[in-house]
Amino acid sequence: MTAWRITATVLPDGDGGRDLWARDGVLTHAPQPGAEDLPGRYVLPGLVDAHAHLTIDMSGTGLPTASDDLVRANLRAQRDAGVLLVRDIGRVRDDNLPAGDDDPVVHQAGRFLGPEGGWVEGLHVATPAERLLDTVAAQLASGVAWIKVIGDWRHGGEIRPNYETALLREVAAVTRAAGARLAVHALGPQACRAAVEAGADSVEHGCTLDDSLLAAMAGRGAAWTPTLSAVTAPNPDASDADHARRRDWLDNIRATLPRAAALGVPVLAGTDTTAHGSVAGEVALLVDYGLTPLDALRAATTAAREFLGAPGLAEGAPADLVTFDADPREDPGVLRAPAAVLLRGRRVR
Repeated sequence: MTAWRITATVLPDGDGGRDLWARDGVLTHAPQPGAEDLPGRYVLPGLVDAHAHLTIDMSGTGLPTASDDLVRANLRAQRDAGVLLVRDIGRVRDDNLPAGDDDPVVHQAGRFLGPEGGWVEGLHVATPAERLLDTVAAQLASGVAWIKVIGDWRHGGEIRPNYETALLREVAAVTRAAGARLAVHALGPQACRAAVEAGADSVEHGCTLDDSLLAAMAGRGAAWTPTLSAVTAPNPDASDADHARRRDWLDNIRATLPRAAALGVPVLAGTDTTAHGSVAGEVALLVDYGLTPLDALRAATTAAREFLGAPGLAEGAPADLVTFDADPREDPGVLRAPAAVLLRGRRVR
């Protein structure tokens, strides 16, 4: 395997520091004779998409939903964009996803769990409240790292909770006892409060989080994945009430996102319903909605990796990194054009 020398400013914090080398798939600060110079003047640990769905064709490939071919195509799109860690937070198949040596690391959740009519028809396991704990137990027995519960959805034109807080609290306890973590999809204020009070490890979307909920999340290290790419996406079929509700959500996110960062809530970048490999757009939206460029970069790199228990650019860590010719702190759009991508020490771009 080729050894690489990385002479670049280490981001997101901008440490000029010593050069990095990659040999035999790992990083080191020890000079490696004969190493080739890797292109790029700025280096980040491999990007993270913390809210993706690899079994769904977000990129318009035309490949069958849940198929191995679709999963591999989506992983390739992520990898080529410099995304080397993906949290697949809800899948449309029962068995594990086919992530190989040439693919990004995947942290896998089980299938989406919501009641009949409580999410997108055909994509989730229709799970009534009385069967939720048994279904969660079965998923945990299969070895998933995350449980994904749909906390609320549109019912008769209104956003209403799918499950009671007490039941979600039981789900969180069972999940935690198995060494896994709980993510809750929450749009409206009731589901956001239920997710936080139940002890969810991450709140997905979180469109109506408030200061008290953010303080509680910060106190126990729970994360927020705003998925702005999805929340801001146009929906020509939406009603006037839907449009008004979304405007309110976005106003709330714009107000609360900087406060979340100030409180120390781990904010994660996630693309959700947009194309695989589009995390650069999510980072730009996080800046538009109030994060500093530095915090937005952390949401797609170091903060996400720390929350997910994955290493960054540390001695002995896997050589998963991406370089750029310009500084993405000055323009998040730079993230769309990596100069080079190393995956476990092998150059894949």
